[in-house]
Amino acid sequence: MGKGEGKGGARAPSPWYRRGWGRAPSPGYNRGRGRRRPAGGGSEPAPGPSERGRAGRSRAGAGAMAGPGFVRTLEKRDGSALRLEQRGAGGVGCVVWDAALVLAKFLESRAAALRRRAVLELGAGPGAVGIMAATLGADVTVTDLEELQDLLNVNIEKNKHLVTGSVQAKVLKWGEDVKEFLPAPDYILMADCIYYEESLAPLLKTLKDLSGPDTCIICCYEQRTMGKNPEIERKYLELLQVDFELEKVPLEKHDEEYRSEDIHILNIRRKKMAGYFFLLAYWGLSRIHKTVVYLA
Repeated sequence: MGKGEGKGGARAPSPWYRRGWGRAPSPGYNRGRGRRRPAGGGSEPAPGPSERGRAGRSRAGAGAMAGPGFVRTLEKRDGSALRLEQRGAGGVGCVVWDAALVLAKFLESRAAALRRRAVLELGAGPGAVGIMAATLGADVTVTDLEELQDLLNVNIEKNKHLVTGSVQAKVLKWGEDVKEFLPAPDYILMADCIYYEESLAPLLKTLKDLSGPDTCIICCYEQRTMGKNPEIERKYLELLQVDFELEKVPLEKHDEEYRSEDIHILNIRRKKMAGYFFLLAYWGLSRIHKTVVYLA
């Protein structure tokens, strides 16, 4: 996920616990004991046992911070594997999160739909989702803040032998100009980009600016129950539905192994009526302008 100051100052929670998908954590990894420092200062308590053990899954593994550089391996169905470098320092954007694993494996089950399609990933972090799409034949741009470009390019280089489409990394700060990324892509991918309230408005603006009438946005996020998270999630979905139609992907359509009841996938598209009213308003303003010119 893309993470860091600059997206409304938003940061996601520290990866204390993982589900045991793939590699186990190093012995020195803190699985949630103690407290952490959030982006804005102060501290927040670690999740309790009920939070760590929900749905009967072990949450040890994927995000273990073992040092300055550590590799996350994600095996594909054909037996090959993505190797994704992570960083023990540099913020939460340097770690592969569970929602990214779920979305990457979900895309793999729909590989045919991605071939030769233009794909843009928002908040890519280490780039797991976008690089997976590139190995499935998509032409991908993975985006995040400036400080994550080195990590993205390292992972693109590590996995270039698996890429059957194309992949490049670019800086995209939510809420700012997106002309460089137009015309609208066929797909916009997002994994765990919902956390802090300040990031909602810039994220929604970027989604509206980037998406066309035929763009499919696929958003995967982990439902969190601590603090303000439920309210932020509710507000995000409420604001999103002003301009977009949402369809939840049933759990049984997720990858058989990489799924969990608290990780959701949404298919999101621009409302057709929103585009209609935009054209209608544009037509009306044009008529008014012509009338004013004529009278003058």
